[in-house]
Amino acid sequence: MSTLVVGTAGCGTYSRNIIAKTHVKEDTFHWMYILDANEVVFGCRKGLIDAIKVMDRAGAGALMIILTCVPEVIGEDIEGIIHEIQPRINAKLSFVQMGHFKCNSHPSGYWKTLLAFGGLMEASKTDSHIINILGRSPHEDHIPVPELLPLLEEKGFTLRMLAPKSDLQDFVKAPGGRLNIVLSPFMNPLAEFMKDKFNIPFISFHEYYAISEIDKIYEDISKELDIDLKKALNENREEALFLENKAKEIFNGLKYIATHRNSLMPIRLAIYISSLGMEPILLHIEEFYPDDKKWAKALKEKGYNPLICHMVNEVSDAPLLESLDVDFSFGEIPYGTGKIPALKYMYEFYGQMGYERTSKLISRMLKVAEESKTDSERGERIGAS
Repeated sequence: MSTLVVGTAGCGTYSRNIIAKTHVKEDTFHWMYILDANEVVFGCRKGLIDAIKVMDRAGAGALMIILTCVPEVIGEDIEGIIHEIQPRINAKLSFVQMGHFKCNSHPSGYWKTLLAFGGLMEASKTDSHIINILGRSPHEDHIPVPELLPLLEEKGFTLRMLAPKSDLQDFVKAPGGRLNIVLSPFMNPLAEFMKDKFNIPFISFHEYYAISEIDKIYEDISKELDIDLKKALNENREEALFLENKAKEIFNGLKYIATHRNSLMPIRLAIYISSLGMEPILLHIEEFYPDDKKWAKALKEKGYNPLICHMVNEVSDAPLLESLDVDFSFGEIPYGTGKIPALKYMYEFYGQMGYERTSKLISRMLKVAEESKTDSERGERIGAS
């Protein structure tokens, strides 16, 4: 996948710095189209078409055109340009609008780029033995494999991994998959696109924590693939159910916050944590995803309306957070005093889901609660002496 960034000199300079620090394959090109004063006012249609032709002749197999602020503000018709030139060149074209006034953080950059890959997909005959796994790279050996994936392989299915670092051809051929299983919020918009355009059903596996919810997800997957997963997962389910019931006894009535040191979607996590009897007081939100609107509505329907913030200054944030009347923190509080018991290293939950994720989450919550209790008792003994 080659790229062409379209924007002013500032955007071009920044993009060069990014590319310079990135491993670039020899058969890809990463160029910048810098607008001149005339194009900033009247558009860059002709110059952009010429640039695309040059990249095509240079051997670009697929080209992602990345529009920055100015082309979007002046209303450059990139879709029309692609429609006009695509029949005349060999490179497959797609585009993504990345004006900073709409994409002020990295999540939207991810999901919008991955959604743009949908424009490269080609309709094909469904292979009933192939399942698309959206949100896991074939090169993520350092991340624990969700409990579901090896079970599907044991049942004879081939898993096609679709994520950053996947092969471009895997995206092109993805419409031939039987089912899309989504493991990342970055991938939900692409899954919805594929359902609308290619009629491929999808199941968002990453969004659920409650045992009853996970039960339903596995039932849906079993029904969709005509297989039985219940027996193989029963042991994991029983462990998660035991821990969930224990958590409801221990954490009921406690208040909590969620900091920026967290790889889990805070609003969706808050819905589950509220089912344990805990009240969210403040949540760090990196950026609203397309699905966050419905989850925010669901959280408010449960009677919770926590403060929302974007934490960017750890030194100043710490005393502010510790001044809140809360009992627990999901994510550590850098530069804090340790006043609030915190579930640390939450980035380790990245890529995990199902019964195993719920078990690990609650096990670590219980460990923090126990350590906090021990520290409190020790402090009382010291004070008494």
